[in-house]
Amino acid sequence: MGWFTVFWLSLLFLAGAIGSPLSSDPAMAQAEDNYTFVAMWGTRGAGPGEFEGPFDIAVDSEGFVYVTDAGNRRVQKFTPDGTFIHQWGNQGNVSAGFRKPTGLAVGPDNTIVVADYLADTIQVFTRDGLFLSRWGRSGHGPGELDSPAGLAVSADGMVYVADEYNFRIQKFTLEGRFLLAWGKKGKVNVLVSALNFLWPEDRDGDLYYPARVAVGPDNLVYVADSYNNRVQVFTPDGAFVRKWGGLGFWRGRFRVASDIAFDSHGHVLVADFYNNRIQVFERNGRYVTQFGESGSEPGQFDGPTGLAVGPTGDLYVADFHNHRIQRFRLP
Repeated sequence: MGWFTVFWLSLLFLAGAIGSPLSSDPAMAQAEDNYTFVAMWGTRGAGPGEFEGPFDIAVDSEGFVYVTDAGNRRVQKFTPDGTFIHQWGNQGNVSAGFRKPTGLAVGPDNTIVVADYLADTIQVFTRDGLFLSRWGRSGHGPGELDSPAGLAVSADGMVYVADEYNFRIQKFTLEGRFLLAWGKKGKVNVLVSALNFLWPEDRDGDLYYPARVAVGPDNLVYVADSYNNRVQVFTPDGAFVRKWGGLGFWRGRFRVASDIAFDSHGHVLVADFYNNRIQVFERNGRYVTQFGESGSEPGQFDGPTGLAVGPTGDLYVADFHNHRIQRFRLP
């Protein structure tokens, strides 16, 4: 083993020792016990209720669950307990065809808004899958898209799109009228990201393949700055507010932050893709707890990519490589 490898592993060990929770912390154990596995459904396949890479998930005001089944190029709709109801996409309405549906959000009146990653478009449907509208086109100018991976709809009907390969967030009306954009390409140095407890990095507002966006109960815009391994927070007008995270496997760190949601207590839930876990934070970025580990058993993950909280407070997770949906409960 070379000197550089020893040096690097030593620094990671030091960082882990600084950043890891104490196993004897009763408050931490209490928090971890709060998130309990309830149910799961799905298996790999192309039939109703089967998935080929479930990418994102959303829950409407009545508790119905919607999943972008990316590999099968469709959206599927379920009851809260996982009973299949309906699907739409390439199997049905031609006007509602997808090339690769990814981001998913519930809009006003329980409309369903879907980002098509390969077509560079946004489509809007009724909750029964009736096509309403489509907007967006490929490009790099204002209002144009290059691989929209995620989206969110605010309470006032504004649509925020994670425009992944343009390294920015764009804001639209539900009808597709462009309002503003922010962000620019900026990759945080790997060593700096892993050791930012020793020295800060100053790339506030820079984005590197941002995959998801969410609007918090505080009306701020939370961005999964995925390949910078962090969360960034902005005002609705794109002004930087704060950030947290960095590369790592210890608490508060990420190996690709892949989605964001908010629980009934206002905590920020972050899907940590390669660490196969969900981390929980206060809105100021303070670490609270985490749950999940690598595997295919109940409560384990293989690449969590989507999060949604239903009206009862239950959390739904799109478990990508396990081709299933898992449901958890917070008492």
